[in-house]
Amino acid sequence: MQVLKEEIKLNILQTAKELFLEKGFKAASMSMIARKAGISKSNLYNYFSSKESIYDYLTKSAYTAIEDVLNSLFDHDPDNINLEEYTALSSKVLCMLLTKYRNEILLITDCSSGTRHESYKEAVIDRIQEHFMMELTKLNILNDHKKDCFFIHYIAVSLVEGLLEIVRHNKSDSWIKNNIQLFVEYYISGHSHFIERYLK
Repeated sequence: MQVLKEEIKLNILQTAKELFLEKGFKAASMSMIARKAGISKSNLYNYFSSKESIYDYLTKSAYTAIEDVLNSLFDHDPDNINLEEYTALSSKVLCMLLTKYRNEILLITDCSSGTRHESYKEAVIDRIQEHFMMELTKLNILNDHKKDCFFIHYIAVSLVEGLLEIVRHNKSDSWIKNNIQLFVEYYISGHSHFIERYLK
């Protein structure tokens, strides 16, 4: 049995990541990955059974991290929240997520067509939308005439796409962190101003 070498595996993963980011999951192939990694296709299969298994390996930790961040950001009582602390927490966890997993997040959101996770970005947007709806309903801001609030949908979309735009235009970790902090402060201050306006 062939001894599997860690450096070959890491080379395969890096090569596949680059190809997925460049071409998308669907357009990339095992033949392309093997050729660019400088190994035979049969040898590639000694490490991974399919390009799906490579994709899952590359993105597994990022999926877990995204879910952890969403859980931490949604775990608060809208009636009893310290905006300064919440802004600091949001900036911290989003900076960690989007610097540590920036390429993996782009694999998930921009390059996943053809995978079982291709609708994950929309699922995250739906989850954020549901959280906003719950929060505004609990604060009695949504009355019977505002149950179908499309604005909540585009607020959720703008939040996700705004963060992704920062990652897509990445220049450095410090650049990402600075822009995330500005974005979060702007977003939360606007959100809180909206709530205060309706609670007066």
